[in-house]
Amino acid sequence: MAKKLGKKARKFARKNLQSAAKRNRKIRNQFNHRRPRRGGSGAREDGDDDVPQQRVDDATMATHDAADALIDGLEFPEDDIEIDADLSDSNGYLSEDPGCPYYSDSEDGEDFIDSIPQDGLDRQNDEMNLDIKKQKKKLKKLLDKDPEFANFLEKWQSELESYRSKEDSEEEDGMDSMDDDDDSNDANFPNTKILTTKTISEWCQLVSKEPKSPALRNLLNAFRDACRYGVHSDSPSMQRFQCTRVFYQIISFVLSESDNIFRALLEISDDANKGQIMNMRNSKKWQPVDPLLKSYLRNSLELLSQLTDNKILSFVLTRLRASLVLFSAYPSTSSRLLKILFRLWASGDQSLSLSAFLMIREVAALLPDCLDLCLTKAYNTYLASTKLVNDRNTKHIDFLMNCLVELYSLDVQKSCERAVTSVGQLNAILRQASKTKEKEDLRKIDNWQYINCVNLWVRFLCCNYKDYNLNPLFYQVLQVIRGVAHLFPGTRYLPLRLKLVQMLNELSTCSQMFFPIPSSLFDCLEFREVSQKEQTQKTKVNFSSLLKVSKSLLKSRDFQEECVLSAIQVLSAHFAQWSYHVSFPEVATIPLILLKRLHEQTTIESLHRPVKRLIDQVNENKDFIERKREVVSFSPNDKASVDSFLQEKSSGNASFTRFYASVAENHQPRGRKAL
Repeated sequence: MAKKLGKKARKFARKNLQSAAKRNRKIRNQFNHRRPRRGGSGAREDGDDDVPQQRVDDATMATHDAADALIDGLEFPEDDIEIDADLSDSNGYLSEDPGCPYYSDSEDGEDFIDSIPQDGLDRQNDEMNLDIKKQKKKLKKLLDKDPEFANFLEKWQSELESYRSKEDSEEEDGMDSMDDDDDSNDANFPNTKILTTKTISEWCQLVSKEPKSPALRNLLNAFRDACRYGVHSDSPSMQRFQCTRVFYQIISFVLSESDNIFRALLEISDDANKGQIMNMRNSKKWQPVDPLLKSYLRNSLELLSQLTDNKILSFVLTRLRASLVLFSAYPSTSSRLLKILFRLWASGDQSLSLSAFLMIREVAALLPDCLDLCLTKAYNTYLASTKLVNDRNTKHIDFLMNCLVELYSLDVQKSCERAVTSVGQLNAILRQASKTKEKEDLRKIDNWQYINCVNLWVRFLCCNYKDYNLNPLFYQVLQVIRGVAHLFPGTRYLPLRLKLVQMLNELSTCSQMFFPIPSSLFDCLEFREVSQKEQTQKTKVNFSSLLKVSKSLLKSRDFQEECVLSAIQVLSAHFAQWSYHVSFPEVATIPLILLKRLHEQTTIESLHRPVKRLIDQVNENKDFIERKREVVSFSPNDKASVDSFLQEKSSGNASFTRFYASVAENHQPRGRKAL
């Protein structure tokens, strides 16, 4: 009888089997931000150096493993689209006018290069050369000191050279054919003349005065070489730039002026739409412009793929945003653009993510055919980005969620169908876990992807519930929230409970429905007495990046303080919503009993005052509503009169309204904002 695999064996299989490795590589390649070379300015800013270490137990690691399996079940399927199929007939280079002016180095000024400040790459090269010289000196001293080591090194060096010569001889035949191809490609180069600042300035002036000038082709060819600069350093086209200023001059002019130039050539206005562009594709005006436009769009996407500096990427996106309607002429190119944009959107840099999303939203609005692709890729990118949550990326995940809600709100009816499908998947996972109660199934719910996915649809409902009929989706989401809360009782899961209660508060606010929120919260607030030693221990607790806590943390004073203060904030939001309702005395009766019991059981002196203050404010508001109810004559069955009760709530001068505002204000600086 075969033995069951142990825990370590199962974990190894999940991480190292071919199918798992292939899936992990696909996710990393699609969503990880491109890292810069040699410590460039595009390096990730959320390094590990500034982040305090958090406790990670076996359950947390298992949750991370479950996240890898969960994404396959929640993500939307994507259609495979042939990238750049519309541009395949273009070899990249445009034929140039031989009469276009070129200026040599002497005409441009011999001393100009010396006046150009050395860029970061040159400085890095100098530093590397110095390091190499130092290492050579150390090696030489070592060889002089130890002759035996010198003989050993010489022996292995000779063997390495013989091996390399043998390898080169085997590959010589294959390289001959590749050299032939390279020669044919080099023959297609329009020019290998050095590009100087005077040459580029002259071309820019000619194109600015007359967009139909032959210099436009030269500029676009130079732009092509600039977009690939550094990728193939041995190519003749990469040696055309006299200095870095020429490179930036080409990039900035083409990106800044190309939109106006192409609109002038096509004679279209700034408010042209996709229909006008598609109608022009068969016109005589389009034929001479088509290869120029293909070259510009193709090379712009190549530039986006190669850049690593976030500021330059933001600039390129801002300039390309003006030319989005031109992408409608080439559908597969639009797909490649979206693939790049979603990678940048999930990068983590605030300004770059915002620039990328603004462009994504405009693509979805201007190009209706791309809306489905935008919705699918945005949702899958969001899921991949929320797999792991920590103190560093909570704000970024919240930003991604808001962006996704805004994107899905462009077409609520179409988005609602996707939302129902997603919530149906969440319900299926919940039913399976409720039925089996196995650890693997429970971890699929006690999981950041699952919770953030539920939170996404809660926020979508809050934004659109009043304007659209979203009742089917509303009740499905409500069922998921209640099911998850029932599945994870106990104080260890209080951070998860707080997030679920916050979602219920939001749904209650947008729908004006009452949910018994206190009952979902107080059954987790059970504390033991804290010893003097545990009261002096300081443990940083941040519920925004936790779903459950370790058993050792349950005994700490900081954890109990965080629990009570977070509960006060959530309960205050709940009471504030119903503080003007005619039924507030009945709403507050049971929570007041539970609050008084909590006040008596708490052994931490610093918690007595905030709990007592909440009790006093609820009692005061309860007495206020009861006094107002004594002077009315309508029946509770009179819904119109009940809804119009205490219309002065818009003034916001009631005591409990001011109390809730102060609680919310004091809560933010401590970093306890619930997701």
